[in-house]
This record gives sequence, structure tokens and C-alpha cells, in this order.
Amino acid sequence: MNILYLHGLNSSLSPEKRKALERYGNVEAPTIDYENNPDSISSLFDQFEDANIDLVIGSSMGGFAGYYLSKLFQLPALLFNPALANRSVFQNIPNAPETNANSIHLVLGSKDSVVITEDTLDFLANLLMQPQNYSIQIRPELEHRIPVEIFEEEVSSLFERLPPGHLKPKRLFLDDIRTVNMVYDTTFEPEFDIVRTYDAFVDYIKKNGLPDFISFDNDLGLGTDGKVAPDGLAAAKWLVYESGLDLRNLHYKVHSANPVAAQQIRGLLGNYIRFLNQRNTS
Repeated sequence: MNILYLHGLNSSLSPEKRKALERYGNVEAPTIDYENNPDSISSLFDQFEDANIDLVIGSSMGGFAGYYLSKLFQLPALLFNPALANRSVFQNIPNAPETNANSIHLVLGSKDSVVITEDTLDFLANLLMQPQNYSIQIRPELEHRIPVEIFEEEVSSLFERLPPGHLKPKRLFLDDIRTVNMVYDTTFEPEFDIVRTYDAFVDYIKKNGLPDFISFDNDLGLGTDGKVAPDGLAAAKWLVYESGLDLRNLHYKVHSANPVAAQQIRGLLGNYIRFLNQRNTS
């Protein structure tokens, strides 16, 4: 999944919020000069038109830009305190469709003294004749800045509400030599991304988030130093002990020819996932 995050005026995406978003996919977070580029929205559209963006998230001035970009791209959006009614810097608004076929989700803070919630609601009320689906969450404790905890909560809530068909399954094939069609039917080959090394596995998941399905080989051959490379078990250990990802819904298979090594991976992941699910229900 590709997520486009749009920061506010003189702001940026914090490392903590980036990490929260990277659990779900690849994050694009461009630096936007709202003060010196009055056509920021059009520039962003041109920049990301061919980037296969799946979701737009924005805060404050970025929420304003995200509102119109979501209509231009016809994508769902999550907007925190979007500056829809009033802005401190001038921005041209491009011609965008009145209706976005996807829902626009807004999170508004009752204590926001910068973007006034009542003004935002009045702005939306004037658009009631447009056939647009909105989800509006008003948080009485929220000011203009979005704490990481609230950001994570609202992002998680959004992903729970997105239509199942909107998110394409991600499947990852970890093997140093074999191709997907050597293990699975050829019809499944286009659905897999392939990584050949432990490092590529870690980098892929850090960039794209946790796949829906991972196919593990154990033996990943030799590293560039001629020594035995970290194997599939090392990749599984990284998921469990270092990634910090929620693995409860992970589906996996081990296609290693070594039954002992395969059982090690199955045992580690299976026991850990069972532990997580039992803890969640207790």
C-alpha cells in the first residue's frame, strides 16, 4: 500500500508518526512549501499522479490539500483538523470533481484554536447537496497538534473501516534462488514480491509494512563475504523480536526443503502468533 502524507504549514512528518504509518505500507511524505508555491495542490497531483497512491492523509494545511487531492485521485482520505474554511496563506484550488467515490474521514479537535471546528462544520454544511460520504470524528480533548497516540488510534480505526477490496493483498516470497512458479501455481506469480536476502526482507517490510502472506525458504545461500547468509529463521526471528509489528493476522508457509529448518520457522511463528491471540482475548 502507498500512503501519501501531507504535512501542515512549516511542519513535517515526525519519525514516530512515520513509523506508525509504515506498519501499513510505503509512506510518501513530500516537503511542501505552501508559502511560496500557491499551486501546491496541482504540484502534488503532478508529482504523484503515477505513483499508485492508495490513501491520502493530511493535517491542518495538509488536510486542506488532502481534501482536494483525494477528489482528484478518487481515493479515501484521513484528514486531521483540515484548514478547509480559512487559511493563513493563499492557495489556488484546482478544478476537482465534486464527489469522491471513496469516503473522506475527518478528525476534528474541539479545543483547536487554529482551525476552528465550527468553521469546518459550516464549510461542510454548505456542501450537503454534493453526494459525498463523510465520516466526522470530533474529539473534545484534541487541540490543533495531533499527539502520536491519537494519530495511531485514528489511523488504525480508518484501516478497520476501509472496504476489504480497497487494499490489495501483499504476498512476499523469500528465497535466494527459486522463483514463485517453482513452488506455487503460475497463476499466483504476479501476486508475489520476491526478496533474495535477509537484508532485502527486512528493508521490504520496513518500507511496505507487513505482508498478508510470507513464503519462507530457510537456506539463503552465501553472503557477499562468502559466509553463510542469515537464513529464513533469522528473518522470522526479526519479525518476532525486532520488527515491533502486530503479527496476529500473518499467514505464512515454509517452502524449505529442509524439514528440520522448516519446523523451526513454523514453531517460532506459530507459537508467537498463538500467544498474541490468546493475550488479546484474555
